[in-house]
Amino acid sequence: MHSNTFIAPDRFPVQNRGMESTTKSTLTDQQIAGLFKELGRVAAIRELKDGTYNTSYLIQLDNHREYVLKIAPHDSVPVLTYEKDLMKGEVYFQNRAIEIPDMPVAFIETWDFSREKIPFDYFIMDRQEGVPLDKSGDIPEKLRKSLTFQLARHMAGLHGIKGDFFGYLFMERQGLPSYFDAFRQMAVHILEDGQKVKAQLPVPEKELLQILDSYSESFAGISNPVFVHFDLWDGNVFVRQTRDGMEISGLIDFERGFYADPAADFSQVQGYVDLEKNPWFFEEYNLHAPEPFIADEKAFNRIKLFRLYLFLIMIVESYYRDVKGSYDWQRQWASVEFTELFNGLKKKRSTGIQAL
Repeated sequence: MHSNTFIAPDRFPVQNRGMESTTKSTLTDQQIAGLFKELGRVAAIRELKDGTYNTSYLIQLDNHREYVLKIAPHDSVPVLTYEKDLMKGEVYFQNRAIEIPDMPVAFIETWDFSREKIPFDYFIMDRQEGVPLDKSGDIPEKLRKSLTFQLARHMAGLHGIKGDFFGYLFMERQGLPSYFDAFRQMAVHILEDGQKVKAQLPVPEKELLQILDSYSESFAGISNPVFVHFDLWDGNVFVRQTRDGMEISGLIDFERGFYADPAADFSQVQGYVDLEKNPWFFEEYNLHAPEPFIADEKAFNRIKLFRLYLFLIMIVESYYRDVKGSYDWQRQWASVEFTELFNGLKKKRSTGIQAL
C-alpha cells in the first residue's frame, strides 16, 4: 500500500464536534427520569456534547444498564427543508439497518413523536460500544486500511435497503421523474433555505445549477434507489480494540440518510481515501454489495457532485445554527472546499471533456 493512500486529516476537520447550536434542546432531570419509567430508575445523566443538531444524553440506570436518549429540536427552531421531521427518518432507517445481519447498529428501545410527555420528538437506544474513530488517536495506516475495508462491507450491507424513489423520505410525494431530478431538487431546497437567511455562497446560484445540469447524464441509467447514510465520517463510526487490532463496533446518526446510489456514501469516503487512485475500496465493496458498483467516469462525477452538495449544506446550515460565531470555522472551511470542487467540475466542462 502506498504511503499516500489516505488523505491528510485536515482535509476533513473534526472541529464540528460539540459546537454550540441553535437546534439543541434541553430537558430537566425530572423529565428525563419520566421517560425511563418503563426501563428502570435513572441513576446518572450526562449530556453528550459531540453532536451538532440533536441533543443526546447518556443515561445510566440503577441496574447499571446504559442508554442514549436523543432529543430533536423544538418546532419553533428554524431548520433546513430536509431537516423537518428528521428524527422520524432516523428511527425509520436505523430500525431497518438493525435487521441486517452483523450490522453494528444500536437497538432502539422506544421512540415517541406524539409530544405528550415532552414537547420534542425523542427516542431511546442502547449505548453504542466503543469510541468514535475520530477520538481514537493516531491509527497506523495498515490498521486504518483494515477499518476502511470493514466500512466498505458495512456500506454494502446498508445499500441492501431498497427504496421506491430517489431523495429524502419527504420527497416521495413530489413524484420526481428521475434520479437527477431528485438530486437537483435536493440542491434547490438548500439554495432556497439559503435565500431565507441571505447566505453568502461562493458562486452564484444560477451558475451552480448550470454546472449541475451539465452533469445530468452522469445520473442516467440508474433506476434502483438504495439507502445511503451520507454521514459516515469518523465521528459517526465507533471502533473498539480487538486481539488482532481494531474493529468497527458501531455506526450512528442515521438522520441524514436518503435514497440514492452508493456514490453518495462514497463521497464521504473520498474525504479520506483517493478513490480514483485506490481501487481496492471498490473491490472490497463489490465482494459484499447486492449489486456491483461500476467505478467509471460517471460514478466519479456523481461522487464529486454529492460532495459538492455536502459542502453546500455545511455552508447554509451555518447560518441557521450559529451562536455567536460558533459556526464561522465551518462556513469558511466548507466554502474553500466547495470552491475547489466547483472549479474542478467547471474546468472539466469548459475544457471540452465530456461531462458524462
